[in-house]
Amino acid sequence: MTGDASSDSMTKRQLQRAASVARIVTAAEDLLSESERFSDISVEQVIARAGISRSTFYSYFDDMGHLLRVVGEGVVGEVATSARRWMDLDSGVTQDQLVEIFTGLVATYHRRAKLLAALAETSVNDPGVREEFHGLLTIGHVELAKHIRRAQMSGGARAEVDPESTAAWLVWMVERGLYQQVRPASPAETRRHVASLASIVWHAIYAPDPV
Repeated sequence: MTGDASSDSMTKRQLQRAASVARIVTAAEDLLSESERFSDISVEQVIARAGISRSTFYSYFDDMGHLLRVVGEGVVGEVATSARRWMDLDSGVTQDQLVEIFTGLVATYHRRAKLLAALAETSVNDPGVREEFHGLLTIGHVELAKHIRRAQMSGGARAEVDPESTAAWLVWMVERGLYQQVRPASPAETRRHVASLASIVWHAIYAPDPV
C-alpha cells in the first residue's frame, strides 16, 4: 500500500509539474504573438499571464532564455518535419519538386516566424539558446550531407559536389534567407524567393553538367 501511495503521489507531482510548465509555455507564446521581440517580454509578464508565482517559474526555468529553448522545441520539430521531405529525396530531383517542398517549408516558417526569429536573435547573446539553435542547424547540415551522398551514389547529384561543405553553406543560406528575405515578404515576393531558392539548390547539387 505504501508503494502504491508513493507512486500515486509521484504521478500527481508529475502531472502538476506538466500542467505548470504548459501554462508558462502557453503564456510565453501568447505574449510573443503580441510583442515585436522576445526580448520585450519579462518574467513578470509571463507569471502574470500564467497566473503563477515567481518561485514556481524559477522552479522549472533558469531564466527567459531557458524558457525560449523549451518553447522552441515544438517549432524546431515542425521545421525539421518540413525539411525532411527534401532530405528523403534520392534521385531524379527536379526544380518543381524543390519548389513544392520549399513552399511547404516556408509555410511552416511563416506560421512560426516570430518564435524562430526570437531563437535567431536571442542566440546572439544567450549561450544556451545559441547552443540549441546551432544544434538544430548542425542536424540539418548532417542530414543534408547524407542526402547528397545518397543522391551521388544513385547518379542523381553531381559527383564533384563536396557533401559536407555544400550542405553547410546551403543550411546557413536557407536559415538566413528565411529570416532576412522571407519573413518580411509579401505573398508574391515569397513565391519568387521560393522559386529562386529551388533554382539555386538544384543547380548547386542536381543539375547535370552541360554537354
